[in-house]
Amino acid sequence: MRDNSIKGLMLFSLFIAMSIKSCVVNAQSSRELRDVQIRSRVQAWEDSVRKSTPSKHPMYLGGEITMAFPQYQLRSHINQLDGLKVSYIGSTVGGVLANDIGKLKANGGLFYSEPTVPYSMTMLQGAVSASVYVLRLKEVKFRTFEPYVLAGLAYQQTKYYGTYLFTPEQTASYNFSTTEAPLMGRTGFTQMNVGGGVEYQLESCQNLFIHLFAECRYGIPVSGQASNASFAGTKALNPMTFSVGINFGICK
Repeated sequence: MRDNSIKGLMLFSLFIAMSIKSCVVNAQSSRELRDVQIRSRVQAWEDSVRKSTPSKHPMYLGGEITMAFPQYQLRSHINQLDGLKVSYIGSTVGGVLANDIGKLKANGGLFYSEPTVPYSMTMLQGAVSASVYVLRLKEVKFRTFEPYVLAGLAYQQTKYYGTYLFTPEQTASYNFSTTEAPLMGRTGFTQMNVGGGVEYQLESCQNLFIHLFAECRYGIPVSGQASNASFAGTKALNPMTFSVGINFGICK
């Protein structure tokens, strides 16, 4: 009887111990599962906050498209070109890298002389420039309209078309019914650019940005070259460029 009682007590104690251990294990497993779920929810919330909160110091990387109107006055040994006021219309495309203080960009474009110019000319241009937002120099504060100043370097190659260098014999034998005038020569101008503008910054959406701008540049001639002796000494005086355009890309 006593042995049976002792054996029963031992079995009951073993059952209680196993039940307590099972409850502890189940409780630990359940708590770990809840902890994992809580951590995942907190991480998801932090990610959503990070995405919805704009960076205090964003970087802008993208492209640029502009419509530009260069103009200047020519000085040349060629009578037909000397003192001629030339205006162009064309567009440029390029790349942009910017932060909350300023912007770096490089672009290239093609321009055609306007109908008011008596002789046909085409101009290829490549340029690089840096600009600074003047209102952010003292304190970085974002505004819808941001004025800026800029400085840069540009190279312009111009082709001149016409018959003004023809001899009387060449003029008499030339077929004026052709749609395109013959090429007379080329010049290349390197100039420094200084100027300013204003930028309209639309609110960034899903890490994308769009900035509209209008600017004016004044050119300071640095050097020039010509393809033949007739155009030697041909220079561009007081070059200016008015342009409007759009910057677009991603924010980082």
